[in-house]
Amino acid sequence: MSPRVLLLRSFLLTLCLLGASAPSLGQGLEEVVVTGSLSEGGSMPGTFLRKTGDFLLLQVNIRNDTREAPARKEEIYATLRNALANASRDGSIELSVIDENDLVIPLKVDSATVVLRPGDRPDTNTTLISVKTRIPATGANGQALISKLKDFTAGIKIVGRTTLDPDGSVDISIVSPNRYRDEIIALFAADAKKVAAALGEDYRIVTTGIDRPVRWVRVGLLELGLFVPYSYQVVPSSIQSIAIHAEE
Repeated sequence: MSPRVLLLRSFLLTLCLLGASAPSLGQGLEEVVVTGSLSEGGSMPGTFLRKTGDFLLLQVNIRNDTREAPARKEEIYATLRNALANASRDGSIELSVIDENDLVIPLKVDSATVVLRPGDRPDTNTTLISVKTRIPATGANGQALISKLKDFTAGIKIVGRTTLDPDGSVDISIVSPNRYRDEIIALFAADAKKVAAALGEDYRIVTTGIDRPVRWVRVGLLELGLFVPYSYQVVPSSIQSIAIHAEE
């Protein structure tokens, strides 16, 4: 693709554009699991927003090896109904499944929500659910929350040959991450002003990628970093145009 030639505008105009309202993305109250982490090769630009996740989720593998398929399904469903009843009585626990887009979906005991997969042995089915609890905005104790989720799972009454196996890993989720876009852009604009002031009038900043959707990466047991994947170049003020290669 041929380079696009962009005329440089004044830094003040750039900041004004950054402050303008961005198109709204994903306005529904979608809950998204944070799957990436910095230790897994994730990266962030210099400016990002650090937030505590909204929920902590424990993944639980459900398995049943009753010989007849209809009986296997009913025993798994009955166990899930027991789990939902316990969660309703508890009031601080929710049950969910995670779809292929990493969206967190409330658990319903039906074939559309509970996907029964073949197990590692004949006449066996498995499925995966998430047991979750809200993370307090302040004073959250991650290990205590994990213990709470494990204790809840251990207290579920199983039916027939169903087994519940917490896989040991926990996820965090965030509700409607794009609601933080304005706050992220404001952090970037403040940082860009500092950089421009330090460089003086002989240089300008050319920013790309600031119009991209919000992304997120896990930065701790209960925390995530929210960012827009921007980058910028520092160029002399005397330059009147710069070639920017469009991404494929």
